[in-house]
Amino acid sequence: MWVQLLFSIVFLFLLLLVLVLFFIRHQSKVPYYRLTHEQCLALLKRAIQGTLPEYEWHAFIGMTVRDDDALDELREQCLLIDEFGIKGTQLINGQRCVSFNKRGLSQLELLLDEWQHKAHYLV
Repeated sequence: MWVQLLFSIVFLFLLLLVLVLFFIRHQSKVPYYRLTHEQCLALLKRAIQGTLPEYEWHAFIGMTVRDDDALDELREQCLLIDEFGIKGTQLINGQRCVSFNKRGLSQLELLLDEWQHKAHYLV
């Protein structure tokens, strides 16, 4: 009986150790969104044109950009536009694309203008 209890304790300890090592090893591989300034500009242009797929918009506003604080700030501004500037979606070439109201479009145009000029000055 003591042998079974000791075996159970050792087994649980080893199982816990394996789970902790697995978590530590895979924690750094959590996906995050890595973008360039040019990709953000292209995303904003397609959003204004009405050809940005809905899934791409939600991926952009839903995931943190950890390697560039300026781009994450842009993402947060787009998240605010998403709350008040979305009209809905429209079907374009078989894809659901995000459609913005006038307020959302004007805010996106301001962001695009600002970021086109920022891209020239950021190194």
